[in-house]
Amino acid sequence: MKCCNSKWGGKREMSGRKKTCLKKVPFNRRINENILNILRDYAKNHNITETEALESAILLQTNIEKLKGDKIMKLCIPTSEGRLCGHFGHCDSFTIAEVDPVAKKIINIEEKVPEDGISCQSTNWIAAQGVSKVLAGGMGARPMMSFIQNGIEVVTGCKELPIREILERYLSNTLESGENSCASEESDHHHCHHHGDGHNCHG
Repeated sequence: MKCCNSKWGGKREMSGRKKTCLKKVPFNRRINENILNILRDYAKNHNITETEALESAILLQTNIEKLKGDKIMKLCIPTSEGRLCGHFGHCDSFTIAEVDPVAKKIINIEEKVPEDGISCQSTNWIAAQGVSKVLAGGMGARPMMSFIQNGIEVVTGCKELPIREILERYLSNTLESGENSCASEESDHHHCHHHGDGHNCHG
């Protein structure tokens, strides 16, 4: 990596020092000493300054994070007692899982509850978590439409299995899905049991 704007170190040009970048990126003292040694060796072997080596490392890390971001997918599963909850609005929490569908790996699993509790507004909260797909059993029309408006795909008809098993089946393409068990209950089944008195919605 060449610096586009550099000058000779020291007071005089050609003073025997290597060129240094005018836009210096100072070494962070908190960087692991082993990493610093690797950067110093890299700089020496490639006849560049340590600052340029650090800039190259930062650029590489940025590209790695970008590639990682393209591969990682966030899934949401309505959860009760560690299993997928059959009715979206009846769940006790939401499991937000990060997975790599290409490598078929589970990266992170975290169980969360919105600050305002679970309600028909939870769809917007789930969208704000960066979720791209929801694995559910049954779901009413209102949350379903809200997810669609947020660009989130919903898979219904999933069985009430342990969360990790749901994720493993999804990654191995063996997750069984089917009919939305709440689709025919929209008119008389109340799924949103976490609201205060007087609030009524279907989920």
